Amino acid sequence: MKHGREESDVVSLVDDVLADAIRCRASDIHFEPTGSRLIIKYRLDGVLSVVEELPKIVSENVVARLKVLGGLLTYRNDIPQEGRISGHETPDQAGRVADKRLAIFPTIHGQRAVVRIFYETAAFTELSQLGFSDYICSSLRSIAGQNQGVLLLTGPAGSGKSTTLAALLRHILRTYPGKSVVSLEDPVERNIEGVTQVQIPPSGDMTFPVALRSLLRQDPEVLMIGEVRDAETARIGIQAGLTGHLLMSTMHSGSPAGAFLRLLEMGIEPYQVTSSVIAVLNQRLVRRLCETCKARDAQTEAYAAVGCAACMNTGFRGRVLIAEMVQLDGRLRKAVLARADLDEMESILKERGHMTMAQDGLRLVGAGLTTKDEVDKACGTA
Repeated sequence: MKHGREESDVVSLVDDVLADAIRCRASDIHFEPTGSRLIIKYRLDGVLSVVEELPKIVSENVVARLKVLGGLLTYRNDIPQEGRISGHETPDQAGRVADKRLAIFPTIHGQRAVVRIFYETAAFTELSQLGFSDYICSSLRSIAGQNQGVLLLTGPAGSGKSTTLAALLRHILRTYPGKSVVSLEDPVERNIEGVTQVQIPPSGDMTFPVALRSLLRQDPEVLMIGEVRDAETARIGIQAGLTGHLLMSTMHSGSPAGAFLRLLEMGIEPYQVTSSVIAVLNQRLVRRLCETCKARDAQTEAYAAVGCAACMNTGFRGRVLIAEMVQLDGRLRKAVLARADLDEMESILKERGHMTMAQDGLRLVGAGLTTKDEVDKACGTA
């Protein structure tokens, strides 16, 4: 990407970068200072790529301009800062972007900035649009109709967990009208009509545990917590799931079995875990093959990435979902009660024929939507 203008024209430069990233549907823009350059990268379909390198001399001015757009303190270069950037889309991009979040962090070579872009889309608002297998989609609808219990979503950042939770909340509001639905988020990522959404500030007296305790006295029926980050939030959330509330949240864990172990490590009693947790959903996003240029191998009949102008020569355009779900049965419940280790829990799941995330990915490979290499990378088996 070349802007075709003097690099000293920082205002136009930053505007061009933002507009170009939105045109490419990048999810993140990285401004990374080095000893000699300012490197600009886009995250496209989950993969970070260098798009431009600028002289070191413009680095601080670029970050200063981003701070102005984000309403941050331009004279503080020694502390992390976070803000939001409003507007600055080109006329043809108006209405496409829901939010742009800015994060600044000091490094030995200067300040590093990352802009995360959230897009408005009607394509992923319903459970049926997300791409789950029929079994998982049916199970999620069944869980959404329950009056109490805990549903946990696991996976790394950027794996679509918030999108899944939002679709679940919409399903509940549409299918069970009149239910009291409340969410606690940091920050609120998308507005959902009919949900009482509460934003938890990064600092201050209203933490997740404080807000959750208070909300339980507000007569909610469905609670969504953005993330179970600490033992106190986990304890209150599990208690809510045991006392007539349907609670949904995310947790950083590599596998469903790992989520059970993490709850135990947080000090939750095994009997509370087995009595409250309905299911754990583990999900990832893999790159979708570009429909314009993908090619089928005559021998294997599998599709491969090629690359064209439509996909910026990556061979991929967009992403698709792979997932696995674990619901507690008798043997797994006994293993949790006995505080079994990860290997034992994984062995139990394998023996009962559990459909792993990698196996779910083969469904998409067979449909020509992605490649086995992409599935292996997402599942950590590449």
